[in-house]
Parts: sequence; C-alpha cells; structure tokens
Amino acid sequence: MASGIDPAGLSRSLEEAMRLLSQVPGSATAQPDDADEQDDPAAPAVDQLTGRGTGGNGLVEAEVTAFGALQTLVIDPSLSRAGTGAIAEYVLEAVQAAQADERARRAQLTAAAHVDTVALGKQLERVSEDAFRGFQQMIGDLDVVTRRTGQG
Repeated sequence: MASGIDPAGLSRSLEEAMRLLSQVPGSATAQPDDADEQDDPAAPAVDQLTGRGTGGNGLVEAEVTAFGALQTLVIDPSLSRAGTGAIAEYVLEAVQAAQADERARRAQLTAAAHVDTVALGKQLERVSEDAFRGFQQMIGDLDVVTRRTGQG
C-alpha cells in the first residue's frame, strides 16, 4: 500500500524556505497588507534600495528599484535636437549608472546586515531538496492511485 501523501511535510518545507528568504535584506516576502512592516526599523528604507544615475552630462536621469527595474526616466527636452541615436546612448548610460548605484547600495546593506549568504544558500538548498523529495513521493503516490483505479 502507498505511504500516502503528506501535505504537512511539504508545507513545513515551504514555511522553512519562506523563513529563510525573510532573512535576506530587501526580500519581498511580506504581504502587501502588512502596514507594520513599513515601520520596521530593521527593514531598509525604499530610498536605500533605489539606484540613481545620469547620462549625457545630466540631461538624462534614471531611477531603478531594487534589482535594477527601471522606475523613472527623465529626458531633458533640449535633447530632442540631438537625434534618437544620441538620446538612446544617454538613456542607456543613465540606466546603467542607476543599476550600478543600486547594486552598490544593496551590497552595502547586505554587508551591514552581516548576512552569511553562503550559509543561507546552503540552507535554502537543503529545503529545496526536502521539498523535491516530498513532491517525488507525492507523484509516486498519485501514480500508484492512478494505476489502481485503472485496473479496478
């Protein structure tokens, strides 16, 4: 007889993964309704996770969110005479500078938080392996049930 599906075991693995991910600075594991999270002094301010950069001697300004997603782009109207090639070059320069600024800020926050990313990565790997084994067991159990119902 099959050992049965253990959803509680999978649930524990997923809860452990979420707990570990919540230890990473700037992780987005909080629910949107958690207004208290914004008052958490340990949580980095949005400004700390935002990167800013300029291009074309300041005529283009870019701002990116955590992990480099473009949030705002401001192009000085005087650039309209420069042509699309020059504008594209300045935009690229500004966005790349903003992304580099965000990476540097994130690295500083991670170092300041004393996060052992190697140990955290190993823990997440173990949790992932446990969850994978659980899913394999569940698939095996479903296969047994499917075969039994097909033979009935």
